[in-house]
Amino acid sequence: MAPPAASDLLVTVVPLAVDLATVRSLVYYGAIYGVVLAVAVWIYRDARDREIGYPAVWAVATLVLTIVPVLAYLYVRGQRTREHATEPADRDP
Repeated sequence: MAPPAASDLLVTVVPLAVDLATVRSLVYYGAIYGVVLAVAVWIYRDARDREIGYPAVWAVATLVLTIVPVLAYLYVRGQRTREHATEPADRDP
């Protein structure tokens, strides 16, 4: 058997071919994660402003688990809103 020729040993470099489906998927998942990131920031700021415990944990949980913490936060937020609505307002005489 003859040794391989020099031209057989050259590695052909093929430019990275990205098809339309790949670009579309990247844009789609980027948009979805952008919305999740925006919701996590909103939850953090809202929890901090309403003095709901552990706002950073709520935000990180939203980034990791997406919809479940959002639903749980909306439930907790609604409970806090109802509690504040039923408290008597302090009035000056």
